[in-house]
Order: sequence, then C-alpha cells, then structure tokens
Amino acid sequence: HAATYSDIGLYTAIGFAVLDPILSGFRDGTDALLVDAFMYAESASLAQTLTDVTKIAVRRPRPIDYINCPPTVSNGTTIPSTNSACNSTDLGLSFFSGHASTVAAIGATATYVAFVRSPHSPRPWITLGAATALTAFVSYERVRAGQHFPTDVIAGSMAGAAIGVLVPHLHRHKEEAPPIWIGVSPVPGGGSLSLQGGF
Repeated sequence: HAATYSDIGLYTAIGFAVLDPILSGFRDGTDALLVDAFMYAESASLAQTLTDVTKIAVRRPRPIDYINCPPTVSNGTTIPSTNSACNSTDLGLSFFSGHASTVAAIGATATYVAFVRSPHSPRPWITLGAATALTAFVSYERVRAGQHFPTDVIAGSMAGAAIGVLVPHLHRHKEEAPPIWIGVSPVPGGGSLSLQGGF
C-alpha cells in the first residue's frame, strides 16, 4: 500500500495548503487569506511545472519498470519489451518525484510564512518539523512503492523546497527585514546562489 500512503501524504499537504490561508484569514484578515492562497498555489504549480519539464527532459524509467518490462537480449542486442503494458508514457517519468517536490514546496512555503508571521512562537518550528516529516514520509513511500529511486525523491524534495522558499520570499515587501536572504551573483563560467538566514 506504499503508493496509497504516498498519495495520502500528498493530499494531506494539499489540504493544509487549502486550510492554512483560511486560518490566516481569521487571524490576520482577508488580505492574508488571499496572499497566502496565491503563494501556496504558486509554489505548488511551479513545483509541478518544473517536475513535469524535468521528467520529460530526462525520461528515466521507474524502478518497477525494470521488473515489469525487462528488455530481452537476442544475439547480443538488447530489445525493449514488446508487452502492451510497457508502452505507457508514464514508464519513463521517474526523475524527479512530483509527490516529493509538491509536498516539499507546500511545506517550505508554510514554514516561511510561519517564521514571518509568528517568529517568536513555537508555530514556525512545529511547522518546520511537520513539513520535514511529511516530506520524508512521502519520499520513503514513493521509493518503497517502486515508483522512484532515492535520488528521484531527494532531487524532488530539494527542488520543491527551493521553490517553496523562493515564492514567499519574492512576495516580501522591501521595507520588511527578511529573515532569509537569497543572493545571486555572476562568477566566471557560471553563477553563484547563496542562502543566508537568521532564526
């Protein structure tokens, strides 16, 4: 039931992304509800978009496909499986995990918002712990289900977390002192990205 458990974890994160803006609306007013709802929607949709583009570009087979659709070797030539069940376009969409990236993006956005709105309460730390635990749980279940390799869920979690921090950070007003600073600078042959923060 690992795939079902990972789906439950994903739906839990999505449910939180729907519920948290409503709670923000009660605490801080209608503007907070709208801003939070848009930030969660942006984070989740950007994470899913990046995931889909990466999956299509990489086309890595899922682990379970090596068992269900093994190639045959004839005269030293490897021939892909001709089984009709092995013609699905989903078979080459392992890297990286959409479940992990979406859950991590929602969790990172929730954590960022909690640190901004309630910096001196236990809320941000509880949110960080719950988001990390849920992302780890979903990632583990995706690997256990044979849908992803460990590197798929690690990359998905990191990409989702980066998007989940970047989206609310870009929504900050300039007069506010941000607890997290993101810096980009060119260097010979590429660029440099730095992340600093004070908690």
